[in-house]
Amino acid sequence: MKSICYVVPYFGTLPKKGFSLWLMSCAKNPTVNWIIFTDDKTEYAYPENVKVYYTTFDAIRERFQQHYDFPIVLDRGWKLCDFKLAYGELFAPELEGYDFWGNCDIDLIWGDIRKFYTEEMLEKYDKIGFLAHSTLYRNTPEVNARYRTIIEGEMNYRIAFSESEGHCFDESGIEAIYQHLGIPYTKDISFANLTKYETRFHLDFTPPEEEYKNERQLFVWDNGTITRYYLHENKIFSEEYMYIHFWCRPMSFRVEDFSGSKRILIYSDVATDKPFEVNEKLIKKLGKGNPIAFYAKTLWINRKKLTPERIIFNIKGSIQSKRK
Repeated sequence: MKSICYVVPYFGTLPKKGFSLWLMSCAKNPTVNWIIFTDDKTEYAYPENVKVYYTTFDAIRERFQQHYDFPIVLDRGWKLCDFKLAYGELFAPELEGYDFWGNCDIDLIWGDIRKFYTEEMLEKYDKIGFLAHSTLYRNTPEVNARYRTIIEGEMNYRIAFSESEGHCFDESGIEAIYQHLGIPYTKDISFANLTKYETRFHLDFTPPEEEYKNERQLFVWDNGTITRYYLHENKIFSEEYMYIHFWCRPMSFRVEDFSGSKRILIYSDVATDKPFEVNEKLIKKLGKGNPIAFYAKTLWINRKKLTPERIIFNIKGSIQSKRK
C-alpha cells in the first residue's frame, strides 16, 4: 500500500467543533497520515495518524524564504494557498519516506479515503485531484519541483510567491504546468464541494444532466463513510463520497460526542449526531434551508473576512472552478 501524508499549516484559532469533527474523520482513515503546523495549543484528541508541530507563522515564513532567491510575500494565513503546491519541497524533512504527500483543508469531513485513492490510481498518476482542498502529489524531487516550471504568458511561482494578492496558483497554476508538460493527472475523485452561498446543499461541478440531484439532498457520515441521499421522482437514491468540503459555509456543528463510532446527519448548515432515520420526509424537510437565517449567519460568521482582497480572491476562485 502506497503511503500518504497530508500537510496542513494553520495559524490562528482552530475552529473547535469543526476541527474536532475533521480529526474524528481522520482517525477513521488509519492508513493515511496528516501533519499539522499550528500555533494553536488547544488540547484536542489527536489520533495517532495526525502529528502536530507547534510553531509560529513568522517561523514558517522564514522557513519558506530559505528556499527562494527572491523576497516572498506571506503576510496573512490565506496567502498560504499559493504555496500549497510547493509543500513537497518546503516540508521535505517531515515528508521523507512517504510515497505521496497532499495538501488539504480542514473545513471538510473525510469519508473512506482509500476506497477512492486506489493503488491502481497511485501507480498511474503523479498528481491526483485538481482543487486545493485535497490534492496528492508523488513524493519525488522531480514531481515536487514541477511548480517551478515557467510558461510564457502564464502565472508562475516567482510572481505568485512575491505578490500579496492571491493567485489560485495551487489550482490553476499547477494545472497549466501539467498541461504544458503533457503529464497526465486525474480529476476523477468523488468529492462533494458545496457551493458557498446556496441556502440548500448544492454540489459544485455537477454535470447539467445530473442537476436534479441538487434539488433535495442531505448527507450521512456513518462511522467513516459518507453517503449522499437525494430525491428523484419521489424515490431515494444514494452515492458515496470521499469527503464533503463545506467551503466556508456557516455550519453549526451540533455534535456532542466525537468518538467516531456513530452516525452524523449533515444538511444545509447543520451537522448533528442526534438520532435520525433517512426517509423521504426527512430529505424534503431538511433538503433546503431558510434563506434569511442562512444569509444572516453567513454575514455574521464572515464579518471579519469581508475585505476587498478576500472578496476578489473568492470571485477569482469561483471563476476558476466554473472553468474546470
